[in-house]
Amino acid sequence: MSMTRKAVSALSLVAGLAAAFPACAAGPFTPANSVALTVSADESQAQLAQQLNGKGYTNVSLTAHEPSRQNPHPELNTPNNQGSVFVRQGWNGTAQRDGQTVQIYVDPY
Repeated sequence: MSMTRKAVSALSLVAGLAAAFPACAAGPFTPANSVALTVSADESQAQLAQQLNGKGYTNVSLTAHEPSRQNPHPELNTPNNQGSVFVRQGWNGTAQRDGQTVQIYVDPY
Protein backbone atom coordinates (compact mmCIF):
# COMPACT_ATOMS: atom_id res chain seq x y z
CA MET A 1 0.00 0.00 0.00
CA SER A 2 1.50 3.32 -1.00
CA MET A 3 1.19 6.47 1.03
CA THR A 4 -0.50 9.56 -0.34
CA ARG A 5 1.35 12.83 -0.67
CA LYS A 6 -0.67 14.29 2.20
CA ALA A 7 0.33 11.40 4.50
CA VAL A 8 4.00 11.75 3.55
CA SER A 9 3.82 15.53 4.09
CA ALA A 10 2.18 15.03 7.51
CA LEU A 11 4.84 12.51 8.56
CA SER A 12 7.59 14.85 7.38
CA LEU A 13 6.06 17.70 9.38
CA VAL A 14 5.86 15.58 12.55
CA ALA A 15 9.44 14.37 12.13
CA GLY A 16 10.63 17.93 11.56
CA LEU A 17 8.84 19.22 14.66
CA ALA A 18 10.21 16.37 16.77
CA ALA A 19 13.73 17.22 15.63
CA ALA A 20 13.22 20.94 16.22
CA PHE A 21 11.68 20.49 19.68
CA PRO A 22 13.22 17.37 21.27
CA ALA A 23 11.85 18.18 24.75
CA CYS A 24 8.32 18.16 23.39
CA ALA A 25 8.94 14.90 21.57
CA ALA A 26 9.85 13.27 24.89
CA GLY A 27 6.37 14.06 26.19
CA PRO A 28 5.14 16.27 28.98
CA PHE A 29 6.20 13.88 31.76
CA THR A 30 9.94 13.48 31.69
CA PRO A 31 11.68 12.06 34.76
CA ALA A 32 13.32 14.57 37.06
CA ASN A 33 16.79 14.01 38.40
CA SER A 34 16.69 13.19 42.08
CA VAL A 35 18.85 12.29 45.03
CA ALA A 36 17.48 9.94 47.70
CA LEU A 37 18.90 10.11 51.20
CA THR A 38 18.30 8.07 54.33
CA VAL A 39 18.78 10.27 57.38
CA SER A 40 17.84 10.27 61.03
CA ALA A 41 14.24 11.37 61.67
CA ASP A 42 15.49 13.96 64.15
CA GLU A 43 17.83 15.60 61.62
CA SER A 44 17.04 19.23 60.86
CA GLN A 45 16.83 20.65 57.39
CA ALA A 46 19.86 22.79 58.22
CA GLN A 47 21.82 19.58 58.89
CA LEU A 48 20.48 18.08 55.65
CA ALA A 49 21.58 21.17 53.71
CA GLN A 50 25.03 20.96 55.31
CA GLN A 51 25.26 17.25 54.40
CA LEU A 52 24.28 17.98 50.79
CA ASN A 53 26.81 20.83 50.57
CA GLY A 54 29.48 18.41 51.78
CA LYS A 55 28.59 16.05 48.93
CA GLY A 56 29.04 18.77 46.32
CA TYR A 57 25.46 20.05 46.02
CA THR A 58 24.88 23.81 45.78
CA ASN A 59 21.85 26.10 45.87
CA VAL A 60 20.10 23.79 48.34
CA SER A 61 16.51 25.01 48.74
CA LEU A 62 14.45 23.18 51.37
CA THR A 63 11.01 23.87 52.81
CA ALA A 64 8.93 22.63 55.70
CA HIS A 65 5.76 22.97 53.63
CA GLU A 66 4.17 19.85 52.16
CA PRO A 67 3.59 19.82 48.39
CA SER A 68 -0.03 20.33 47.31
CA ARG A 69 -1.98 20.71 44.09
CA GLN A 70 -1.92 24.47 44.51
CA ASN A 71 1.79 24.52 45.34
CA PRO A 72 3.48 21.38 43.94
CA HIS A 73 7.00 22.73 44.55
CA PRO A 74 6.91 24.75 47.78
CA GLU A 75 10.70 24.68 47.96
CA LEU A 76 10.76 27.07 45.02
CA ASN A 77 8.46 29.56 46.77
CA THR A 78 9.19 29.27 50.48
CA PRO A 79 12.77 28.20 51.16
CA ASN A 80 13.48 27.48 54.79
CA ASN A 81 16.79 26.06 56.01
CA GLN A 82 16.23 26.74 59.70
CA GLY A 83 17.68 24.40 62.27
CA SER A 84 14.37 23.88 64.08
CA VAL A 85 12.59 22.42 61.02
CA PHE A 86 12.95 18.64 60.83
CA VAL A 87 13.28 16.69 57.59
CA ARG A 88 10.14 14.83 56.57
CA GLN A 89 9.38 11.69 54.59
CA GLY A 90 9.35 12.45 50.87
CA TRP A 91 10.34 15.47 48.83
CA ASN A 92 12.06 18.17 50.86
CA GLY A 93 13.41 20.49 48.20
CA THR A 94 15.88 20.95 45.39
CA ALA A 95 19.62 21.38 44.92
CA GLN A 96 22.09 21.67 42.06
CA ARG A 97 25.03 19.52 41.14
CA ASP A 98 27.09 19.35 37.96
CA GLY A 99 24.87 22.02 36.40
CA GLN A 100 21.63 20.09 36.91
CA THR A 101 18.81 20.66 39.38
CA VAL A 102 17.84 17.60 41.41
CA GLN A 103 14.86 16.87 43.63
CA ILE A 104 15.77 15.86 47.20
CA TYR A 105 13.91 12.82 48.52
CA VAL A 106 14.40 11.88 52.17
CA ASP A 107 13.59 8.58 53.85
CA PRO A 108 14.02 9.18 57.59
CA TYR A 109 14.75 6.23 59.89
